Amino acid sequence: MTGLRRLAAGTTLLLLAFGVQADTTDDLWEGFCAEAVMQAPDAAAAERSARWHTRSATHFQDLLYRAEPWLWHTMAAVRARGMPIELAVLPAIESGFEADARSNRAAGGLWQLMPATARRFGVPMQQDYDGRADVGHSTRAALDYLAYLRDRFHTWPLTLAAYNAGEGTVVRALRAVGARPGTRVAVARLRLPGETQAHLNRFLGFVRAVCNPQGYGYVRPVLPARPLIQAVHFNQQVELDRVAALATTSVAELQRVNAALSSDSTPASGPHRVWVPAHRQSHLARRLRQDGHLSLVEHGRYRVQPGDTLSHIALRHQTTTQQLMAMNALSSTRIRVGKTLLVPLPASAVASAPDA
Repeated sequence: MTGLRRLAAGTTLLLLAFGVQADTTDDLWEGFCAEAVMQAPDAAAAERSARWHTRSATHFQDLLYRAEPWLWHTMAAVRARGMPIELAVLPAIESGFEADARSNRAAGGLWQLMPATARRFGVPMQQDYDGRADVGHSTRAALDYLAYLRDRFHTWPLTLAAYNAGEGTVVRALRAVGARPGTRVAVARLRLPGETQAHLNRFLGFVRAVCNPQGYGYVRPVLPARPLIQAVHFNQQVELDRVAALATTSVAELQRVNAALSSDSTPASGPHRVWVPAHRQSHLARRLRQDGHLSLVEHGRYRVQPGDTLSHIALRHQTTTQQLMAMNALSSTRIRVGKTLLVPLPASAVASAPDA
Protein backbone atom coordinates (compact mmCIF):
# COMPACT_ATOMS: atom_id res chain seq x y z
CA MET A 1 0.00 0.00 0.00
CA THR A 2 2.54 2.51 -1.15
CA GLY A 3 -0.01 5.32 -1.15
CA LEU A 4 -0.64 4.91 2.56
CA ARG A 5 3.07 5.14 3.33
CA ARG A 6 3.29 8.72 2.06
CA LEU A 7 2.07 10.40 5.23
CA ALA A 8 2.16 14.07 6.08
CA ALA A 9 4.41 14.90 9.01
CA GLY A 10 1.51 16.67 10.70
CA THR A 11 -0.35 13.43 11.42
CA THR A 12 1.61 12.75 14.60
CA LEU A 13 1.06 16.31 15.83
CA LEU A 14 -2.67 15.92 15.20
CA LEU A 15 -2.81 12.77 17.31
CA LEU A 16 -0.92 14.36 20.17
CA ALA A 17 -3.15 17.40 20.04
CA PHE A 18 -6.20 15.19 20.48
CA GLY A 19 -4.66 13.31 23.40
CA VAL A 20 -4.35 9.92 21.66
CA GLN A 21 -1.84 7.54 23.19
CA ALA A 22 1.14 7.36 20.86
CA ASP A 23 4.06 4.96 20.67
CA THR A 24 7.36 6.24 22.00
CA THR A 25 9.03 4.80 18.91
CA ASP A 26 8.37 5.60 15.26
CA ASP A 27 8.08 1.86 14.51
CA LEU A 28 4.72 0.29 15.35
CA TRP A 29 6.18 -3.22 15.50
CA GLU A 30 8.86 -2.08 17.91
CA GLY A 31 6.23 -0.51 20.15
CA PHE A 32 4.19 -3.71 20.01
CA CYS A 33 7.14 -5.87 21.03
CA ALA A 34 8.02 -3.55 23.92
CA GLU A 35 4.61 -4.33 25.44
CA ALA A 36 4.33 -8.04 24.58
CA VAL A 37 4.71 -10.16 27.72
CA MET A 38 2.30 -13.08 27.27
CA GLN A 39 3.95 -16.42 28.06
CA ALA A 40 3.38 -19.48 25.88
CA PRO A 41 1.94 -22.49 27.78
CA ASP A 42 4.14 -24.69 25.58
CA ALA A 43 7.35 -22.78 24.85
CA ALA A 44 8.80 -25.53 22.66
CA ALA A 45 5.67 -25.66 20.49
CA ALA A 46 5.64 -21.86 20.18
CA GLU A 47 9.28 -21.96 19.11
CA ARG A 48 8.52 -24.56 16.43
CA SER A 49 5.66 -22.39 15.25
CA ALA A 50 7.88 -19.29 15.10
CA ARG A 51 10.29 -21.18 12.85
CA TRP A 52 7.38 -22.38 10.73
CA HIS A 53 6.15 -18.81 10.29
CA THR A 54 9.60 -17.62 9.19
CA ARG A 55 10.55 -20.58 6.98
CA SER A 56 10.16 -18.13 4.10
CA ALA A 57 11.42 -14.66 4.98
CA THR A 58 9.60 -13.14 2.00
CA HIS A 59 6.28 -14.75 2.91
CA PHE A 60 6.55 -13.58 6.51
CA GLN A 61 7.50 -10.04 5.50
CA ASP A 62 4.48 -9.93 3.18
CA LEU A 63 2.25 -10.90 6.12
CA LEU A 64 3.70 -8.07 8.22
CA TYR A 65 3.17 -5.58 5.40
CA ARG A 66 -0.48 -6.67 5.09
CA ALA A 67 -0.95 -5.49 8.68
CA GLU A 68 0.01 -1.97 7.62
CA PRO A 69 -3.43 -0.26 7.44
CA TRP A 70 -4.92 -2.19 10.37
CA LEU A 71 -2.33 -2.60 13.11
CA TRP A 72 -2.46 0.90 14.59
CA HIS A 73 -6.22 0.55 15.00
CA THR A 74 -6.17 -2.91 16.57
CA MET A 75 -3.39 -1.85 18.95
CA ALA A 76 -5.23 1.35 19.94
CA ALA A 77 -8.39 -0.64 20.69
CA VAL A 78 -6.55 -3.25 22.76
CA ARG A 79 -4.70 -0.56 24.72
CA ALA A 80 -7.90 1.37 25.40
CA ARG A 81 -9.36 -1.72 27.07
CA GLY A 82 -6.23 -2.63 29.02
CA MET A 83 -5.99 -6.00 27.29
CA PRO A 84 -2.70 -7.79 26.44
CA ILE A 85 -1.20 -6.08 23.41
CA GLU A 86 -0.66 -9.49 21.79
CA LEU A 87 -4.38 -9.64 20.99
CA ALA A 88 -3.83 -6.87 18.44
CA VAL A 89 -2.10 -9.36 16.12
CA LEU A 90 -4.63 -12.18 16.44
CA PRO A 91 -5.84 -11.27 12.90
CA ALA A 92 -2.44 -12.48 11.64
CA ILE A 93 -3.52 -16.00 12.54
CA GLU A 94 -7.24 -15.62 11.91
CA SER A 95 -7.12 -14.02 8.46
CA GLY A 96 -3.51 -13.26 7.57
CA PHE A 97 -4.52 -9.58 7.97
CA GLU A 98 -6.85 -9.88 4.94
CA ALA A 99 -9.97 -7.84 5.62
CA ASP A 100 -12.04 -9.72 3.03
CA ALA A 101 -10.96 -13.22 4.13
CA ARG A 102 -13.71 -15.86 4.24
CA SER A 103 -13.57 -19.39 5.61
CA ASN A 104 -15.47 -22.44 4.40
CA ARG A 105 -17.39 -22.32 7.69
CA ALA A 106 -18.77 -18.81 6.97
CA ALA A 107 -16.36 -16.95 9.27
CA GLY A 108 -15.30 -13.63 7.79
CA GLY A 109 -13.18 -10.51 8.13
CA LEU A 110 -9.93 -9.69 9.88
CA TRP A 111 -11.04 -11.46 13.06
CA GLN A 112 -12.90 -14.31 11.30
CA LEU A 113 -16.16 -13.74 13.13
CA MET A 114 -19.02 -16.13 12.52
CA PRO A 115 -22.22 -14.37 11.38
CA ALA A 116 -24.08 -15.19 14.62
CA THR A 117 -21.20 -13.90 16.77
CA ALA A 118 -20.91 -10.74 14.69
CA ARG A 119 -24.61 -9.97 15.04
CA ARG A 120 -24.52 -10.84 18.75
CA PHE A 121 -21.92 -8.14 19.28
CA GLY A 122 -23.51 -5.50 17.08
CA VAL A 123 -21.64 -5.72 13.79
CA PRO A 124 -23.78 -4.25 10.99
CA MET A 125 -24.44 -6.93 8.38
CA GLN A 126 -26.80 -6.61 5.44
CA GLN A 127 -26.98 -7.62 1.82
CA ASP A 128 -24.65 -4.90 0.58
CA TYR A 129 -22.49 -4.40 3.66
CA ASP A 130 -20.54 -6.84 5.85
CA GLY A 131 -19.11 -5.02 8.87
CA ARG A 132 -16.85 -7.98 9.65
CA ALA A 133 -14.57 -6.61 6.92
CA ASP A 134 -14.49 -3.15 8.55
CA VAL A 135 -11.56 -2.80 10.96
CA GLY A 136 -13.58 -0.63 13.33
CA HIS A 137 -16.74 -2.73 13.62
CA SER A 138 -14.92 -6.06 13.62
CA THR A 139 -12.24 -5.07 16.13
CA ARG A 140 -14.78 -3.73 18.60
CA ALA A 141 -16.89 -6.89 18.30
CA ALA A 142 -13.91 -9.25 18.51
CA LEU A 143 -12.61 -7.55 21.66
CA ASP A 144 -16.11 -7.54 23.17
CA TYR A 145 -16.26 -11.28 22.52
CA LEU A 146 -12.77 -11.88 23.91
CA ALA A 147 -13.64 -9.86 27.03
CA TYR A 148 -16.79 -11.96 27.50
CA LEU A 149 -14.81 -15.19 27.09
CA ARG A 150 -12.11 -13.95 29.49
CA ASP A 151 -14.77 -13.25 32.13
CA ARG A 152 -16.09 -16.78 31.66
CA PHE A 153 -12.84 -18.76 31.46
CA HIS A 154 -10.48 -16.52 33.45
CA THR A 155 -7.22 -17.28 31.60
CA TRP A 156 -6.09 -16.03 28.22
CA PRO A 157 -5.07 -19.49 26.90
CA LEU A 158 -8.57 -20.82 27.64
CA THR A 159 -10.11 -17.63 26.26
CA LEU A 160 -8.22 -18.01 22.98
CA ALA A 161 -9.13 -21.70 22.85
CA ALA A 162 -12.81 -20.77 23.19
CA TYR A 163 -12.46 -18.06 20.54
CA ASN A 164 -11.13 -20.70 18.14
CA ALA A 165 -13.19 -23.76 19.01
CA GLY A 166 -16.30 -22.28 20.61
CA GLU A 167 -17.41 -21.95 24.20
CA GLY A 168 -19.12 -25.34 24.26
CA THR A 169 -15.97 -27.18 23.23
CA VAL A 170 -13.98 -25.68 26.08
CA VAL A 171 -16.76 -26.25 28.61
CA ARG A 172 -16.95 -29.93 27.64
CA ALA A 173 -13.18 -30.26 27.86
CA LEU A 174 -13.23 -28.73 31.36
CA ARG A 175 -16.02 -31.03 32.50
CA ALA A 176 -14.06 -34.02 31.23
CA VAL A 177 -11.34 -33.27 33.82
CA GLY A 178 -13.83 -32.42 36.56
CA ALA A 179 -13.52 -28.64 36.26
CA ARG A 180 -16.07 -25.92 35.64
CA PRO A 181 -15.82 -22.68 33.63
CA GLY A 182 -13.94 -20.20 35.79
CA THR A 183 -11.56 -22.84 37.11
CA ARG A 184 -7.96 -22.08 36.23
CA VAL A 185 -6.91 -25.17 34.30
CA ALA A 186 -3.81 -25.47 32.15
CA VAL A 187 -4.63 -25.93 28.47
CA ALA A 188 -2.29 -28.92 28.36
CA ARG A 189 -4.62 -30.82 30.73
CA LEU A 190 -7.57 -30.54 28.38
CA ARG A 191 -8.43 -32.71 25.40
CA LEU A 192 -9.04 -29.95 22.91
CA PRO A 193 -9.14 -30.34 19.12
CA GLY A 194 -5.69 -30.48 17.57
CA GLU A 195 -6.53 -27.42 15.47
CA THR A 196 -7.24 -25.43 18.62
CA GLN A 197 -3.94 -26.41 20.23
CA ALA A 198 -2.14 -25.53 16.99
CA HIS A 199 -4.00 -22.20 16.77
CA LEU A 200 -2.69 -21.07 20.17
CA ASN A 201 0.85 -22.14 19.29
CA ARG A 202 0.69 -20.40 15.90
CA PHE A 203 -0.50 -17.21 17.59
CA LEU A 204 2.23 -17.12 20.25
CA GLY A 205 4.79 -18.35 17.72
CA PHE A 206 3.90 -15.39 15.51
CA VAL A 207 4.47 -12.99 18.40
CA ARG A 208 7.82 -14.63 19.12
CA ALA A 209 8.87 -14.41 15.48
CA VAL A 210 7.79 -10.80 14.93
CA CYS A 211 9.71 -9.68 18.01
CA ASN A 212 13.00 -11.37 17.10
CA PRO A 213 13.76 -10.71 13.41
CA GLN A 214 17.48 -11.27 13.80
CA GLY A 215 16.96 -14.60 15.53
CA TYR A 216 14.70 -15.85 12.77
CA GLY A 217 16.61 -14.43 9.84
CA TYR A 218 14.36 -11.86 8.19
CA VAL A 219 14.16 -8.08 7.91
CA ARG A 220 11.13 -6.72 9.74
CA PRO A 221 9.41 -3.86 7.90
CA VAL A 222 9.04 -0.57 9.74
CA LEU A 223 5.41 0.49 10.13
CA PRO A 224 4.73 4.13 11.10
CA ALA A 225 3.41 4.44 14.66
CA ARG A 226 0.39 6.48 13.61
CA PRO A 227 -2.88 5.71 11.83
CA LEU A 228 -2.54 5.28 8.09
CA ILE A 229 -6.29 5.27 7.50
CA GLN A 230 -9.14 7.12 9.19
CA ALA A 231 -12.89 6.62 9.00
CA VAL A 232 -15.00 9.51 7.74
CA HIS A 233 -18.77 9.59 8.15
CA PHE A 234 -21.01 11.13 5.50
CA ASN A 235 -24.52 12.50 5.84
CA GLN A 236 -25.84 10.32 3.00
CA GLN A 237 -24.98 7.56 0.56
CA VAL A 238 -21.74 8.28 -1.26
CA GLU A 239 -19.83 6.64 -4.10
CA LEU A 240 -16.18 5.69 -3.70
CA ASP A 241 -15.14 7.36 -6.95
CA ARG A 242 -16.49 10.67 -5.66
CA VAL A 243 -14.69 10.26 -2.33
CA ALA A 244 -11.51 9.34 -4.20
CA ALA A 245 -11.76 12.45 -6.36
CA LEU A 246 -12.43 14.73 -3.40
CA ALA A 247 -9.61 13.18 -1.34
CA THR A 248 -7.24 13.04 -4.33
CA THR A 249 -6.59 9.33 -3.97
CA SER A 250 -7.44 6.27 -6.06
CA VAL A 251 -10.62 4.20 -6.07
CA ALA A 252 -8.46 1.06 -5.86
CA GLU A 253 -6.89 2.29 -2.64
CA LEU A 254 -10.30 3.01 -1.13
CA GLN A 255 -11.61 -0.41 -2.20
CA ARG A 256 -8.67 -2.07 -0.48
CA VAL A 257 -9.49 -0.59 2.92
CA ASN A 258 -13.29 -0.64 2.52
CA ALA A 259 -13.81 -4.34 1.93
CA ALA A 260 -17.05 -4.19 3.95
CA LEU A 261 -18.72 -2.58 0.92
CA SER A 262 -20.06 -5.01 -1.67
CA SER A 263 -20.32 -2.24 -4.27
CA ASP A 264 -18.55 1.02 -5.01
CA SER A 265 -20.87 3.04 -2.79
CA THR A 266 -22.05 3.02 0.80
CA PRO A 267 -25.38 1.20 1.38
CA ALA A 268 -28.52 3.27 0.82
CA SER A 269 -29.52 2.65 4.45
CA GLY A 270 -26.02 3.24 5.83
CA PRO A 271 -23.60 3.14 7.45
CA HIS A 272 -22.13 5.91 5.32
CA ARG A 273 -18.59 5.41 6.59
CA VAL A 274 -15.56 5.34 4.31
CA TRP A 275 -11.97 4.71 5.33
CA VAL A 276 -9.52 7.08 3.64
CA PRO A 277 -5.74 7.57 3.82
CA ALA A 278 -5.13 9.58 7.00
CA HIS A 279 -2.98 12.15 5.24
CA ARG A 280 -5.85 12.93 2.83
CA GLN A 281 -8.53 13.41 5.50
CA SER A 282 -8.04 17.14 6.08
CA HIS A 283 -7.88 17.72 2.31
CA LEU A 284 -11.16 15.83 1.94
CA ALA A 285 -12.78 17.95 4.65
CA ARG A 286 -11.68 21.16 2.93
CA ARG A 287 -13.09 20.03 -0.40
CA LEU A 288 -16.39 19.04 1.19
CA ARG A 289 -16.81 22.47 2.76
CA GLN A 290 -17.04 23.74 -0.81
CA ASP A 291 -19.73 21.17 -1.64
CA GLY A 292 -23.26 22.37 -0.91
CA HIS A 293 -24.83 18.89 -0.89
CA LEU A 294 -22.51 16.26 0.56
CA SER A 295 -20.97 16.80 3.98
CA LEU A 296 -19.23 15.02 6.83
CA VAL A 297 -20.99 14.10 10.04
CA GLU A 298 -19.01 15.78 12.80
CA HIS A 299 -20.63 14.29 15.91
CA GLY A 300 -21.85 10.89 17.01
CA ARG A 301 -23.36 9.55 20.20
CA TYR A 302 -21.91 7.21 22.79
CA ARG A 303 -23.86 5.49 25.56
CA VAL A 304 -21.81 5.20 28.77
CA GLN A 305 -21.09 1.58 29.70
CA PRO A 306 -20.25 0.06 33.12
CA GLY A 307 -16.61 0.73 33.94
CA ASP A 308 -16.27 3.69 31.57
CA THR A 309 -14.47 6.85 32.60
CA LEU A 310 -14.52 10.11 30.70
CA SER A 311 -10.79 9.82 29.96
CA HIS A 312 -11.31 6.28 28.66
CA ILE A 313 -14.10 7.45 26.33
CA ALA A 314 -11.90 10.34 25.16
CA LEU A 315 -9.08 7.94 24.28
CA ARG A 316 -11.41 5.67 22.33
CA HIS A 317 -12.70 8.58 20.26
CA GLN A 318 -9.38 10.40 19.73
CA THR A 319 -10.25 13.49 21.73
CA THR A 320 -9.54 14.96 25.15
CA THR A 321 -11.44 14.88 28.43
CA GLN A 322 -11.71 18.67 28.32
CA GLN A 323 -13.27 18.63 24.85
CA LEU A 324 -15.85 16.03 25.90
CA MET A 325 -16.75 18.12 28.95
CA ALA A 326 -17.22 21.20 26.77
CA MET A 327 -19.26 19.38 24.12
CA ASN A 328 -21.59 17.91 26.75
CA ALA A 329 -21.74 20.88 29.16
CA LEU A 330 -20.30 18.78 31.98
CA SER A 331 -19.12 20.55 35.13
CA SER A 332 -17.06 17.52 36.28
CA THR A 333 -15.66 14.29 34.91
CA ARG A 334 -18.29 12.23 36.73
CA ILE A 335 -20.59 10.31 34.36
CA ARG A 336 -23.31 7.78 34.97
CA VAL A 337 -23.95 4.49 33.21
CA GLY A 338 -26.57 4.84 30.49
CA LYS A 339 -25.97 8.54 29.82
CA THR A 340 -25.57 9.41 26.15
CA LEU A 341 -22.64 11.67 25.28
CA LEU A 342 -21.83 13.58 22.13
CA VAL A 343 -18.46 12.44 20.74
CA PRO A 344 -16.45 13.86 17.84
CA LEU A 345 -16.45 12.15 14.46
CA PRO A 346 -14.72 10.97 12.46
CA ALA A 347 -12.91 8.79 14.97
CA SER A 348 -10.64 5.84 14.43
CA ALA A 349 -13.79 3.75 14.92
CA VAL A 350 -11.80 1.04 16.69
CA ALA A 351 -14.32 1.20 19.51
CA SER A 352 -17.56 2.37 17.95
CA ALA A 353 -20.29 3.23 20.39
CA PRO A 354 -23.13 0.75 20.95
CA ASP A 355 -25.57 3.16 19.36
CA ALA A 356 -23.19 5.05 17.09
